[in-house]
Amino acid sequence: MKKILILPAMLVVLTHTHAQMPDDGFTMKKGELCLVAGYEQSAWKEYWEGTRLRQNENVGMFTSKAFMPMAGFGITDKLIVFASLPYINNSSSAGYMEGKKGWQDVSASAKYQLLQKQSKALLFRLFGTAGFSLPVTHYPPDFLPFSIGIGSKTAQARLIAHTVVNNHFFTTLQAGYIARANIKVDRITYYTDKQYYSNEMRIPDMVEGSVQAGYTSNRFRADVHYRTAQSTSGSDIRLNDMPYPGNKMNMQMAGVYGLLWVPGVNGLGIGVTADKVFAGRNVGKAFMWMADVQYVFTPFKKK
Repeated sequence: MKKILILPAMLVVLTHTHAQMPDDGFTMKKGELCLVAGYEQSAWKEYWEGTRLRQNENVGMFTSKAFMPMAGFGITDKLIVFASLPYINNSSSAGYMEGKKGWQDVSASAKYQLLQKQSKALLFRLFGTAGFSLPVTHYPPDFLPFSIGIGSKTAQARLIAHTVVNNHFFTTLQAGYIARANIKVDRITYYTDKQYYSNEMRIPDMVEGSVQAGYTSNRFRADVHYRTAQSTSGSDIRLNDMPYPGNKMNMQMAGVYGLLWVPGVNGLGIGVTADKVFAGRNVGKAFMWMADVQYVFTPFKKK
């Protein structure tokens, strides 16, 4: 299941899994069900305090671990629906602050094929997706970077252009917008760009996109990719202060991905990915890796 699931605070973790998902150009047939169990680990020592790259000895090495059960189902040959619910465990190697863990935000989305053009050597598809997410537990959002999320309800939409040449070589371009609702924090006043006398904190929306290029066959798939996410507003982390959920959080990352369909077991695949954040603002300079097991089958097929 291929998706970038940017947690509302990218200081916490950047989660993205692979197979058919709302931000890729691959499809599922009507009645197919894809079940995925993924594990991701993200770690960083350095982070951007605004545009300044620094370390914090009170944090040391920050590590975020995530277990991500996910599912996708083909309603028709053109319409696929998805759902996921990650369990997050955040901790650090230094300081006295206790890490946080728990179930984070449930997300649901749908991907629809808007257009398909095909010639002898070229296949082009255009998709539109829409989805939402909301917290399922009462975790504290205002305790970054240890918070497992920022507690914001979100709605998102994106367009995806997918091109395949000679049935194997593909490129995928996608761009999306994530609208995020304000949250309530456990304080009556706070300071970011100015002093606010309220327990309601504004969360900036985000614009995100990616570029992928790779090779696919009946037995395996591999790609290299670049991803970016930019906040539409927000403030910087103040000098030697903790981050706020309302901070501007921008990042750029690049990585590789591989998927192998297990010989002799129809529909069973193993995926591995690695990514590195190489530029950012108010986020961790993280290295991430993930492994997942996925199984695609048709449970309701008539004999």
